[in-house]
This record gives sequence, structure tokens and C-alpha cells, in this order.
Amino acid sequence: MTTDTKKPTAVILAGARSTEHEVSLLSAYNIVGAIDRNKYDVVVVGIDKDGVWRQYDPDNFVTDPTDITKIKLSDTPISGRLSVTQHSRDFYDIDNGGQAVCTADVIFPAILGNYAEDGTMQGLLRIMDVPFTTADVLGSSVGMDKDVTYRLLRDAGVNVAPFVMLRKNQPHPTYQEVLQRLGTDLVFVKPSNAGSSVGVSRVTNESEYQAALDLAFRYDVKVLAQAGIVGREVEISIMGLIGEQKTSQLGEIVEHDPNDFYSYANKYVDDNAVDLIAPANVSDELYKKISDMAMRACEALECENFARVDFFVSEDETVYLNEINTMPGFTAISMFPRLWQVSGLTYPEIVDSLLELAIKRHEYRIDPIVTDASDIVEASR
Repeated sequence: MTTDTKKPTAVILAGARSTEHEVSLLSAYNIVGAIDRNKYDVVVVGIDKDGVWRQYDPDNFVTDPTDITKIKLSDTPISGRLSVTQHSRDFYDIDNGGQAVCTADVIFPAILGNYAEDGTMQGLLRIMDVPFTTADVLGSSVGMDKDVTYRLLRDAGVNVAPFVMLRKNQPHPTYQEVLQRLGTDLVFVKPSNAGSSVGVSRVTNESEYQAALDLAFRYDVKVLAQAGIVGREVEISIMGLIGEQKTSQLGEIVEHDPNDFYSYANKYVDDNAVDLIAPANVSDELYKKISDMAMRACEALECENFARVDFFVSEDETVYLNEINTMPGFTAISMFPRLWQVSGLTYPEIVDSLLELAIKRHEYRIDPIVTDASDIVEASR
């Protein structure tokens, strides 16, 4: 770790080879702006759509930083291509003699989607042996796969809407067979591994069902057909280590068009299509039910540090967990920071808490793990 005379270096990862590349850049821009520069030195490592890593000026790493339709990494990186290695927190410039350009004390991987929040990036950061803010490898990979998430949650007694899992290049049930199995007349089709509602379709007939399958299978080899729940859509933010987690106020998503849903466009492009109500108007009893369910889900999925957990609440106030997001967006309208803001934290306090949690988790979960078995080998001689 660093000495008292040197500020720790927080490295923000931005971009990545993902369908949510632009959401990541927008989130990273907000996170970098919120970090206390008196407490941390800030380094931005941008990952372009080809997966190339470079260092960027933290005050000039994106263009059009408030427009998701135009935002992109700057054309003026301050390093060549970067690489990392095992058990080292350094980033090496392989285009300039392999010199170390910076050393990370903590990393905020502000990257979303596949190759980003699905455990692959977390595995790389574990290999580097550096603290990072998101859920660990297992929690990230499980949280990304909705099929596995739902099966684990059912085993833990967490209510989820009925679903059917379909695999690519295998026979699929017809739309009518899906309706019969789910016991519903409204179905949502979505990739098992994707975020930000990418590839999700609302389905009400056979032709829409076939088109929805074609779309969803573009993003994953597993697709879910899930019963639509008529009722309220609410979200809650959670922070902390397992056993110490705290939840925010609830937020509610209200679509202006009752036949619409919280799609990628409604989340990031057309924010006039929905109302984001925070805090939501719910009873204390319903809030506690949802808060307890969120914490139970995080424990079942080994998801700690932070997450946003999304629910549907039917008209009789039956609660269904819809999704857990282990790297929620940090855009200007994203619910994770917004819910903590209405719960009393400022945006900089939210980011600072997540960086501190990353270091705390590494100290208790990673540092004490024995990685040298020489004593065992010696005792067995």
C-alpha cells in the first residue's frame, strides 16, 4: 500500500469491448468527476471497442461526455498499448519499452456488460492482486447470467417470475407452449447474459416471439422467456460487505406508455419516456420486504461491495426479484447513485465509499489467503 506522504492511486477503467461501451464511458466520466483529488491520484485507463488498453488524461478522456449517442474515447491517449501481469499492480506500456506508467492502489472498473462485469475482468484484477470496487469473480459472473441467478435465488427462497431457458441451435417451444408453461399472456424474451436491457423484447404474439428470439440470440447462446409481471417496477441500491450491507431508499420506474418497458433507449437515450421516482411511495412493510430480499439475494449470489437490485411488485404486493446488477450505471439519471443521493449521500461520498470498501474487502478476503504451500510440501516429506 502507499505511504502517508503519497496519495493512493485510483485507476478508473472505462469503455471495454462490450455492447455497453458508451454507458461505461458516461459512467466513468461521472465517477472521475466525483473522486476527491485531495485524497486520490486519478488515472484513467480507456479500453477501446477492439479491447486495446491505453492511459488517458482524466480531465480529457472522452468527447461529448453528456451525449450517449456521440460519446467516445479521446483521440489523444497519453500512453501506448498497456498490459498487466500477475501479482503486480503496474500498468506497462508495451509500445514504449514496456515501462510501468502507473501503479494502482485501487481500481474502479466502470465497465459494463460482457468482457467487463461478467467475472472476466474481475478475474484479471484478482490475478493482479489489486483491490477493486465491484463484486468478486463469482458474484460478478453469476450475477450476469440470469438463468443461473434465478436458479440460485429459487434455492435461497427468493421469489422470481416463472421462466423458460432456451439454448441456441436446439429445438424451442412455440409461443403457445411458452404461454402454457408460464401460465401468462405476457412474455419478455431476453439474453441470459446481457445488461442495460440489451436484446430484451416485450412479446404478445407468435411473430413477435420469433423476432425476439432472433434478436436475443445475437447476444447470447442462452435466452430466457419469462412471464411478465403486471404491477410496479422498483429498484433498490445496496452497499457493503456481506453481513454488513445497507440498502438505500426505493426508486420506482413508471413508463408513460403502459405497453412500453424500461428499454435501453428509455434508460439512456429518451429519458422523457419514463418517470424515475425517488424515493418511491411505498409502505414501511413493503420497503422492509424488498430490502431484506435484496440482501438475501446478494448473500446467495456472493455479491458484495455494491449492486442495484430490481423488483416487480404485483397488485397484491407479491414481490418478484427481476435482476441484480453488479456494475450499475453511473450516468446522470442512473438509479444506483440517485437512490443513495435521496438516502443522504452525495455523489462524491458514494464513490469514496465504494473505493474504501474495495480496499477493506481486499484486506479481509484476499490478503490473508495462503498462496504458498511450501510448508505443506515440507511437512509431507
